[in-house]
Amino acid sequence: MGKYRQLVLNTGLFALNAIATKLITFILVPLYTHFMSAGEYGLTDMSLTVISLVTPLATLSIAEAAVRYIVGDKQNEAEYAAISFGITLISVIFVALMTPVLDLGAFGGLGSYKVWFILAYATSAFLNLCGEVARGRGEVRLIPVCAGVSSVVTLASAIVLIGGMGLGVKGYFISVSLGPALAICIYLSTGDLGKLVLSGGRRLFHLGGGEILSIVRPMLAYALPLIPNNLFWWLSSGINRLFITGILGIAASGMFAAASKIPNLLNTVYTVFQQAWQLSAFQESGRDDIGKFFSSVFCVLQAGMTVLCALLALFSPLFASVMLQGETFQAWPMISVLLLSNLFNVFASFYGTVYSTTMHTSFIMKTTMFGAISCIVLTPLFIPIFGVSGACAASAIGQFLVFTMRTIDARKYIRVNVGWRYLTPTLVLLIVQAVATSGQLNSWHAISTFCTVTIVALQLVHIAHSDIAYMMASMLKKK
Repeated sequence: MGKYRQLVLNTGLFALNAIATKLITFILVPLYTHFMSAGEYGLTDMSLTVISLVTPLATLSIAEAAVRYIVGDKQNEAEYAAISFGITLISVIFVALMTPVLDLGAFGGLGSYKVWFILAYATSAFLNLCGEVARGRGEVRLIPVCAGVSSVVTLASAIVLIGGMGLGVKGYFISVSLGPALAICIYLSTGDLGKLVLSGGRRLFHLGGGEILSIVRPMLAYALPLIPNNLFWWLSSGINRLFITGILGIAASGMFAAASKIPNLLNTVYTVFQQAWQLSAFQESGRDDIGKFFSSVFCVLQAGMTVLCALLALFSPLFASVMLQGETFQAWPMISVLLLSNLFNVFASFYGTVYSTTMHTSFIMKTTMFGAISCIVLTPLFIPIFGVSGACAASAIGQFLVFTMRTIDARKYIRVNVGWRYLTPTLVLLIVQAVATSGQLNSWHAISTFCTVTIVALQLVHIAHSDIAYMMASMLKKK
């Protein structure tokens, strides 16, 4: 039962980390928009987009390999940390050499801030790596502390530099670099990551080239398939907007983007859980009962996410009245279909943990690529027939195909009991709810309410008959 308790504790800690990060972003938006012009604010947003796309490419996704290998091989954790820091340092040099590309018009003037962009990239990449190494070492309590420090320093420096001194975009880059830089210092000192990296560097120095390659090669074999996976994932989620704009116009694309805000709550919730879940899955790797562990966790995940999906769809007009203002409110019927897409995305991501745990990451890339191709084919076919809702449906189908492929293939590595007799009727009800709501059928609200109540009942029965319920009952008897 300890592994479940640890999973819950770690989820809570990562939730604190997410709250600190998201809250500071929410608070900073009014500051940026008040003291910067629309063009300046656009540059800051462009820098975030470029950094998020460049990071997995330039770092070779080495941070994800670091956490997996540190968890699985504690004896060589220093070497893994040193190699990861070395590759990340090389990535900074690579990005610096590529900054002339930022002079292109597509980047809207970002090239004028090359030095500051490099600084922002470097602190972002190293902060991410430090967090992953700390996660791999089990120092989970340090992560929300560093996130809190980074967020507070970023906020304070932004108020002084942008609001007080009027430094605009330059002040933005300094503030988003200063907070992470201080957090990195805490990781290196208080978290002992500095000693770990230096120790690993000394060990590597005394090894031969062949021995170093024997450590680096499997890390890269694990990490490299994750690079195109990240790009294909972005493609599968972003390509539909290009088709919508090309076929229906920019206003329709804006409606689609607005409708996506509420469904993205599913992904936000799962992202917090996934950080803790990956760590627990890595720690349990190789044990005989790992299939039972995956099945129990998926049971709870399935129940929580499907019920949340149904509730968000049921109350989507209410949420939209708060979050979608003006003409974007008209986009709310699309929310229920996009919720399905995001739900399948969450399930597919869960199964992606099977591959990262067993170190078969290449299939993650293949299935994501298949989902992206499905979106590219189906979106232009559906839009002329169903309008913007067609793009939503194409996205949902693409994500469902990825989920289905992974459930079938993953059995080769870990047998997960999906609970199809509960999940299948639940998905049918969610589809009925989405069709009724998006199509505004007669009595759609009554249909949506019926679907929601039935889904809640189904998932409660599922939980009651699961191993989780049995273990909870056993714990209560012992007490």
